[in-house]
Parts: sequence; structure tokens; C-alpha cells
Amino acid sequence: MHHQSHQTPTKSSHEKVTFWSRLTFIILGIAATIWFLIRVIPKPSRATYPCQRAAFPIASAFVIWLTGTLTSVFAIKTIGKAFAKHRAVVAICTVVTVVVLAGWFSIMPLGLKETYGAKLDTTYIKAVGFDWKPGISNQPIGVARGIFPGRVVMARNPQATKWAGNYTKNEDQWWLDKNTDINKVSEMLSATLQKLTNTKKDKDAWVKIFQYYNQTCRGMANRSYQPNEIIAIKINLNNSSEKKADNQIDESPQMVLALVRQLVYNVHVPQNKIIVYDARRPIYPAMLTEIWKEFKDVRFLQEKPATEAQPINPGYGVQHGLESADWVEGVSYSAGDYKDAKLMPRQIKEATYIINLALLKLHSYPYHYMEGGDEGQTAVTMSGKNHAGSIKGTSEFHPILNTKKLGKKNAYSPLVDLAASPNLGAKTLLYLLDGLYCGRKFNSYPIHFPNPPFNNRATPYQNPDWPSCVLASFDGVALQSVGLDIFYAQSKNNTEPTYHNVSRILVRENADDFLREMANPENGPSGVKYMQNGKPVKSLGVFEHWDNDNTMRYSRNLDPKNGKGIEFIYIPLGTASK
Repeated sequence: MHHQSHQTPTKSSHEKVTFWSRLTFIILGIAATIWFLIRVIPKPSRATYPCQRAAFPIASAFVIWLTGTLTSVFAIKTIGKAFAKHRAVVAICTVVTVVVLAGWFSIMPLGLKETYGAKLDTTYIKAVGFDWKPGISNQPIGVARGIFPGRVVMARNPQATKWAGNYTKNEDQWWLDKNTDINKVSEMLSATLQKLTNTKKDKDAWVKIFQYYNQTCRGMANRSYQPNEIIAIKINLNNSSEKKADNQIDESPQMVLALVRQLVYNVHVPQNKIIVYDARRPIYPAMLTEIWKEFKDVRFLQEKPATEAQPINPGYGVQHGLESADWVEGVSYSAGDYKDAKLMPRQIKEATYIINLALLKLHSYPYHYMEGGDEGQTAVTMSGKNHAGSIKGTSEFHPILNTKKLGKKNAYSPLVDLAASPNLGAKTLLYLLDGLYCGRKFNSYPIHFPNPPFNNRATPYQNPDWPSCVLASFDGVALQSVGLDIFYAQSKNNTEPTYHNVSRILVRENADDFLREMANPENGPSGVKYMQNGKPVKSLGVFEHWDNDNTMRYSRNLDPKNGKGIEFIYIPLGTASK
């Protein structure tokens, strides 16, 4: 008698493949969705990152599948039996599903807009504070400084900068000598110095520069440079590193070399009396080698001691002339509770003069389709914020500068105290802005200036048109006022359609508040009474906005005899290469 077998049926290979395929899809879908949500919800601009653009289609497919599956499941009459049998599993899945769907459908519209280039709602721009507009034109505030009060000179030669714009290639950086012509940079610097002082020779220009400073700031008539006096050059190295190979902007070595040549050859400053510094960053290799190959005794100052990653001084065969900051108390503030921000390098405190060689650069931009990181704390990084690299406690400033935190309209600005400090700003012999390669934020790649008088090609990005300029003044407030007007002018008619349909350059709100405080510290909009050495701080310079972007005229341009504000002089040198 034959008995029928009662073996459990086995799954076919097709069913096994289907099961594992579905499981893999579910796992990948959940992972992609969670990754997208936790990264994009806190900062929607991250939707443009490559990893998020890769995760978005997978997450979208998973959410669509999950939505359809749930609809089908809840339509089945036997759902009660299924729930009873798999109660724990269903409960967990329900919670996960609600969280995922709620998060997904709350962020998806903005994610789609940012990822695929739809025009963003202007309320987003206003929410993060990039809606600044200049005030009334030609209404100067403060007291102009300079041999010719309020004079700001800009020289430009588009042939000085040749970089092709391949920003992802670390073997073809903008700072290489082949990409930046030192001779043309030197010609621009020479032209600005002579026009600033109304002289015909660089040596004569420097005589007037020192005599003006020593007379007005030290009470020493007709005093020129003396050989025992130390000159510190404050440069901006916000993106510098010991092994820097990237194309984010820092002070250009060619501009520093041109300035050092001026001091050594025309002022006869001993090389070891020149200190090039940023006390909050390491000095990147190209900067060191560019200067040391001609001037082996020039000193450099950085935050920490030299490391093996940094180059040797070719004139000595060892790491000679690279110092670390010796922190001492040297800065005071009119408001706020600061600790490390009171500390500055002893080497700079002992210097007689400072040349503020800043970058023509903004500090903030809300999108990240080229640059990564946050959008920044404040509007501009020029002469004022350059001294954030002269103190130890820079981060202590961030809340009061950040317009999302304490940096509200008409807030106290510690930049005023830095500019007035007897050990920092009050030692400033000359203000310069390096505009060879400019940036739209603190960690920026070079940015094109498409509007007059620059007329760079904005697209494609990989082209050799750059701002290629240098600005000079005795008046740091006036200099930054001009820089700010330049940036606002370049934010117009400068749309990036591929990603956001917004300008490639945006100016953060309250951008000129600190300039108004500097111009009138005794009665500034903040109401703070700025004090240094127990005395009220007097006007640090003159502030105003130009009449329009085409004529670029300030009050002294419009009325040379009676004007009380800025005089802007533009010197075009060379022509743009085709």
C-alpha cells in the first residue's frame, strides 16, 4: 500500500531571487531616504550635493513604492488577520512609514526646486538674509582720511591673471606663476601707490606714505621709515593649509611678492624687519616659496609651529623664518565679554607699522553647488574682518557677527575696536585690497565679475576672465565702502540658471552696518560708545555709496571742491585677452 508523502513545499529559485531583490530594494530605499532627509532637512541647499542627487531617485522610487504598497495593503479585507499575526512588525513599519512620509513630503518640494534648478521663492533668500540693498547714494558719514582725504584708487589689468578656471584640478592652481603675471601685478600696485600720493616715482610715494602716517598718527613731522622699525603685513589666508593644493582663494603670492619688493627696494626695509602673517592659519607652501626665493630673511608668522609638511627656506636649507604666534594680551573691546579675543601675537604688538593687505571678498553665500560648508556668518571679508586673523579668539566674534544670532540690525561691531586698537588698526600705514581673484564667500573659488568695469565672461566658468585688480587707500572705511559697492554691482544681471536662478553673488543683510559704526563711533547706530585707552574712538574714516554702477562717482568726484566723502579713481591698464 502506498502512502502519499506530506513534505513541505520548497520555494522556487525565482521566488528566492524575487524575495532578495525586494529586500535589497527596501533596504536601499530606506537608507537613501533617511540619508536624504537627515542631510537636507537641516540645510536644504545640500540637495545640490552630488551624493544627494544620487540618493534622490532611489529615495523617490522607494517612497512611491511604499505609498502604493500601503494603499494596497489597507484595501485588503484580511488586514485584520495580518495585523493579528504580525502585530509587532506592522506597528514598527507603521511608525517608520509615518516618519519617512512626513519628512519626505515636507522636504521634497524644496529639494526638487534646488536640485533641478526651479526658481526659488524669494522668501528663502530673505529667510537666510541675502536681501541687502545699499542706502541713499552720496550721503557721506564720518571724517575722510588721507593725503587726499577719502581717496581710493583701483588699478586693473586683465592680462595679469591667466588661470583657465579648472577649479577641480589641483595641478593647475590660480596661484601658480604661470597663471598670475608678477610683472603686471607689480605695475598695478605701483600705479595705485603713485596715484594715491600724487607722485611719479614709487620711492617718492613711500616717503609721502610714511610721512603722512607718522605726522597724523604718531605726531612726528617729516619722519620717514627708520631701519629698526618692523613692518607687519596682515594677509588673508582663510583657506590656507600646510599642504594646500586646492583652488579656493587666499592671498595671492604674487601680490605679496610685489609689496615686499616695494618695501625692500624702494623703502629699504631690512628683510628681517618684514613679517608676513595670518595668526589663525598656517602659511601655505606656495606663499613661502614665492617670497623666500627672492627674500630669504623675510619672516612669516602663523598660528602654530612649522611642520614637516611645510617647505624649507631655500636660502638656508632649513625651515628658517617661519614663526608661531606668541600670544599676549593686547586688544580691548567696548562691549561684549571676550577672553581669547584679547590676545594677539607678541611679534605684531612689537611692530611699528601694519599694512592691511586684505582680499576683495564677501563672507557669505547661501548655496553650495561649487563650494561646500555653511554660508558664513557675516557679509564681507575685507580690511575690517582681516584682523580676525590677528587675534586668538576669533570664534568668540561669530555670534555677534552672525545675522542669524546676535548680529541684528545696528548691532555692536567688534571690528570697530580692532580697527581702532592702538596695537592693531591704529598702526595701519596703508590699506590694500587684493582683487586678482575675488570670492563670494569665506571658502570661495575665484568668481567672475561680469559687469562694468570688469566685463568678465561668467559662462562657462572655465575661462580666463577675472577681476584682476588692486585697490589702495589711507582710509579703511572708504576702501571697504568701494569694495562693497563693487560687489553689489556684480550681483546684478549675474544669474546662474542651471541650479537656482539666483545671482552668483549675493550680499548678506546689514552689510554696511559696521562701516557706519566705524565712520561715526561716537554716535553710531548701535548706541555703543567705543572706547580705546580710556578715550572715545574718533571717526575711523568716511562711508558712502556711489551714485550708480556705471559712473561710480562719490561725493568728491561730483564736487571736488566741497565734497566731504570718497574720491574714487579708476586706472585701467592693459586690455582683456580674447
